[in-house]
Amino acid sequence: MRIYVIGPVGSGKTTLSQKLSKKYNIKYYELDKVAWDDEHGNIKRSDEEALKIFNDIIKQKSWVIEDVGREKFKKGRDKADIIYYIKMSRLKSYYRVSKRWLKQRLGLERYNHPPTLSQWFYYISTVNTYYSKQKEKLKSLEEYNDKVKYVTKKDINKILNEK
Repeated sequence: MRIYVIGPVGSGKTTLSQKLSKKYNIKYYELDKVAWDDEHGNIKRSDEEALKIFNDIIKQKSWVIEDVGREKFKKGRDKADIIYYIKMSRLKSYYRVSKRWLKQRLGLERYNHPPTLSQWFYYISTVNTYYSKQKEKLKSLEEYNDKVKYVTKKDINKILNEK
C-alpha cells in the first residue's frame, strides 16, 4: 500500500500519516525531512539530493508520504494507491501553526526548528504561500481523480476506524 497525504501546514498531515503507518504497519516519511537536512543545521538540500532520497523512498513496496504537495515530488502521487488531500481553511491553518509554535515555545511540544519569532513568521509565510498556490495544487490533482480523497478532520477519524 502506498499512501500520499497532502495538506496545508498545521492540517494534521504528520498525525494522520503516523496513524496510517501504525494501522497498516508501513513506514511513513515527512518530505520536509527530505527537502531539508535537519541533521546538519536545517540546510535546504539541492533538488538532485532531495530527489535521490525521494526516489529511494518511492521504490519501496509500501509507504505513507506526507507533504504540502510540492511539484518536484509529483512522482510519488503517480505511484500512490491513494491520495488524501486534507481540506482546511486558511484561518484554521493560521490558528493551528500559531498554537503549535506557542506549545513549542513553552516546551510542551517537540520541534524540528527552534520556536523563535522568526520561525513563527516563517510558518505564517508558509501558510500564505500554500493558499496562494492552492488552486494549482487542486488542479494538478484532477488527473488522479480515481484515487484522491478530499477529507476533513471528521473524515480522518472515519478513515482511521475503517477495517
